[in-house]
Amino acid sequence: MENIRIDYLNTFLTVEKLHSFSLAAKELKTSQGTVSHHIAALETFFDAELFKRTAHGVEVTDAGAILKEAAERILKETQTAKANISSAKTVLSGTIKISAASVLEKQIIPILIAEFQDKHPEVKFKIKAQDSLTSFASLQSNDADFAALNSIEALGEKYECLQIGEEQLVFITAPNTKLAANKSIKLSEIVTYPFINRDETSGTRLETEKLLKDNKINPDTLKTKLELGSTCSVITAVSEGKGVSIIPSGDAAKAEKAGLIKAIPIVEAKKPYKLYLVRPKKAMLKPAEAFWEFCKQYKFNKSNP
Repeated sequence: MENIRIDYLNTFLTVEKLHSFSLAAKELKTSQGTVSHHIAALETFFDAELFKRTAHGVEVTDAGAILKEAAERILKETQTAKANISSAKTVLSGTIKISAASVLEKQIIPILIAEFQDKHPEVKFKIKAQDSLTSFASLQSNDADFAALNSIEALGEKYECLQIGEEQLVFITAPNTKLAANKSIKLSEIVTYPFINRDETSGTRLETEKLLKDNKINPDTLKTKLELGSTCSVITAVSEGKGVSIIPSGDAAKAEKAGLIKAIPIVEAKKPYKLYLVRPKKAMLKPAEAFWEFCKQYKFNKSNP
């Protein structure tokens, strides 16, 4: 008989939550075969069927309902024990995993990490650059300790956020166009040009759509020519004359300095949008808790870049 592992219980709870093996595999960033193997191992161990198929997906059986309650308790107590063991260490050490939207991964997170490691050199960091929604999904599936986001819509009650910076959206065009001579531009003008957009899960795209909606402009009126997966790809496409776009001012300033694009203020984008560090509302390992407290003090004592 195969022994069960903690991650089998996490897989079980994910399937129960989503009522689907395939959706659970997607959230856990693994294969459907792996999910099926985990559930089969649990069913063999407990000698009981845990799920039954219905018209609405899979539902837990009576045995599955019993395991759900136990699994939630086991995972919670395991996390608490892990945090308590970490707190007992005299020297702060370990690895902190952060999933970050590109603007934070490039400009803010490295500064916070460098100053934190000056005080705690034994703490290591693993940073994964993703768009905002994918970064939050990594936090939800426990693949990251923190998510650094530029959009925090619908976080839910299980998470808390801390502002660690702010950004401004600007319009960009190729430097050799007539538009490059503009001192500013209105949203009503931007929607008349071929537009290079970010992908649907991008925080920059979400903020752009919010700006349009706040000014009573339907985002669907954008003449989207391309949807690209990174700000760097957007800058390249704009520099090659394939269209115009809206990106964060920090990325735009670097690209403009390199002569790739011309950045122009948007008349309606008067207020910057906020950038956040997000964590779950549960006990974390000592290094992660220390980093969270450090970020609180950093934000309070220093102006963000």
